[in-house]
Amino acid sequence: MALIFTAVSVQAQTKLQLASFENNKGSWSEVAKVWADPTQSSHELHSEGKGSILLNAPTKKKPGTDIVSTEKFGDGEYTLVYMMAPGSNSGLYLQGQYEIQLLDSWAKTQVKAGDNGGIYERWDESKPDGQKGYQGYAPRINASKAPGVWQTLKVQFKAPRFSASGQKIENARIVSATLNGVTIHEDLELFGPTRGAMPGGEVAEGPIRIQGDHGAVAIQSLEVKRYETEAPVFGEISYEVYPGSFREFPQVDTLKAASSGKIASFDEFVAGVTSSSLSKFEGKINVKAAGNYTFRMSVPNGMGAIQIGNTTEPVELRGGNIVVEKSLQAGEVPYVIWVSKPTDWTAQGFGLTASADGMWEQTYSMPAGATFWSTDPILVDTRETPVLRSFIELPSRKKISHGISVSSATGASYSYDLNSNQLIRVWRGGFLDATPMWDSRGNGVSRPVGVVTELSEGTPLLHNADYSAASKEWQAKGYQVLGDGALKFMSESKDGIRLNDQVKVKADGKGIDRILELSGNSTSMLVCVAPGKTLTKVSDNSYLIEETGMFLVSGQTPQVGAEGIFLPVTTSLTYSLLF
Repeated sequence: MALIFTAVSVQAQTKLQLASFENNKGSWSEVAKVWADPTQSSHELHSEGKGSILLNAPTKKKPGTDIVSTEKFGDGEYTLVYMMAPGSNSGLYLQGQYEIQLLDSWAKTQVKAGDNGGIYERWDESKPDGQKGYQGYAPRINASKAPGVWQTLKVQFKAPRFSASGQKIENARIVSATLNGVTIHEDLELFGPTRGAMPGGEVAEGPIRIQGDHGAVAIQSLEVKRYETEAPVFGEISYEVYPGSFREFPQVDTLKAASSGKIASFDEFVAGVTSSSLSKFEGKINVKAAGNYTFRMSVPNGMGAIQIGNTTEPVELRGGNIVVEKSLQAGEVPYVIWVSKPTDWTAQGFGLTASADGMWEQTYSMPAGATFWSTDPILVDTRETPVLRSFIELPSRKKISHGISVSSATGASYSYDLNSNQLIRVWRGGFLDATPMWDSRGNGVSRPVGVVTELSEGTPLLHNADYSAASKEWQAKGYQVLGDGALKFMSESKDGIRLNDQVKVKADGKGIDRILELSGNSTSMLVCVAPGKTLTKVSDNSYLIEETGMFLVSGQTPQVGAEGIFLPVTTSLTYSLLF
């Protein structure tokens, strides 16, 4: 089958379609919809219609093959939205050389370089068995979702550098990689091609190769944002230092410099005074390419200001993060930077960076001791604290005052609101980051570590048949720990209805089971189990909630209301959520 290159570029962003690749032997097609039942071991993805989703569905007559883009890429941000079949395997080869593994790693507690999001190993056949693979990188956390759910891999990649004679002088790097919004790699050096790389070796620009001979995989989108914009360069810098403590911008004509000079970079700057001072830096920025630039400045325990271009705006000294956004033409642009150190114990130097679309962030100045500013995260050890009471902050910034979070040995966790009897969120990965809870003065909030699915932003548990909230006031009656990842919550309404709510992480860690029991109730009501508006039936009693990427398993038929997905209940209800 002959394929013609097709790509859509907007501001150096390329969206690849099936026609962007060659070597399709028939297993790849474009479809409108894809789904799978994660509980089945068929290694299949089901599809319907004609559309823009790339689907690799190997059969005996049409074995799967790798496809290779006709366009070549170097530095850039690569964003892949993909779906794995149950038990399936694939890979994304950057430049055809460096494989990022795509695998159904759902619910694995220990992950290796060959798991989803891992940088596959390099290979040396001359080494003994068990030592042939080397220099692979496992993801720092298993951020995988279930098969049959769309996953997002975003990779910032720096291609290797070569001399004029073609000799490699710098290895390729993964600057950062996130899987489903969770950072899995940072600043990794790729010393050479991984196993199964395309012939020809490392290059400055190379094609994208997608593995298709290991199983079914679907690609909703693959986009590359090229990083080709050169960073602006600060030329020779003139400086003057004025002694004194300045918290407001002074009259410039009244200032007398205690020291002055010229430096090639901000790192060479020495104030020449030991007490508090105000420093002025000025010169010209050589802008390599026209565009919209963002300059960020910070002065530890001090204040600053930055002027880019010819401006008559009054200068205002500010603390914290100082951000200046400017649309600049190529060429030389004047600038003035002011740095105020109002106390004599503040650190030397200041922070200054620039960023733009399609450009690596450039750091021009870093204050002394900057690497020691950040606080080490305070992570909750589930072996010591498997259940934690804390404030819980919702995405809306609203705080739940009576929250409880529950971990499990399988890596699946959930949070519960003791006031509303609602499951707040579920997630898989680590347990809790309690840094905001205990660091410094603390605010009482703990944060989940891993891939989070939000279930409630304060939505009541029980609703009437018309989806309006059932007006019941509940009083929590405590909870009981039943085992690993299993708790029973008790509550009673003012009109005498008793609620026993048992939530338990599944033994395989792939979700939670929930059993609701209402005693003293005779009215048919609805339970809001999750947000969402679109259900896809994947088996007799399993439904994919499209918006959340969760599977709802229940003997009851779910209903879609304005606030989410509902199940009917009178005296008891049992359902599961797979995530």
